[in-house]
Amino acid sequence: MKPLHQLAEALVVLAREGWTSDTCDVADLQRQVREMEALQAQVQEKLRAAQDAMDACTPDGTLPVFERWLRLQRRQVDAGLSLGRIAEAEALLRAEVERQLWLALHRRAGAEVLRAAA
Repeated sequence: MKPLHQLAEALVVLAREGWTSDTCDVADLQRQVREMEALQAQVQEKLRAAQDAMDACTPDGTLPVFERWLRLQRRQVDAGLSLGRIAEAEALLRAEVERQLWLALHRRAGAEVLRAAA
């Protein structure tokens, strides 16, 4: 599966060539893709940091260490849940970008068929 930003870039090229519909806001889709990828990277970094901190948290039976471990576990779970929500939003955004890409490619192919038939 192609990365989402590559699909958005292909859509930009087709928009420059005039194959996208007037209702397609390519700039907005591209902005959403950039923001989503940046957010995804940020949350993945938070998840890695929480996992590393949990790995370094050695249980010794004391209450402060246990409370720290619980905080780290919450941080890790929150980051994982955030990644899940981002993945869901990414799937919806991917569907829209792919739909617009398909429509633009279909319009271009139709024009090429008409041109070849003429």
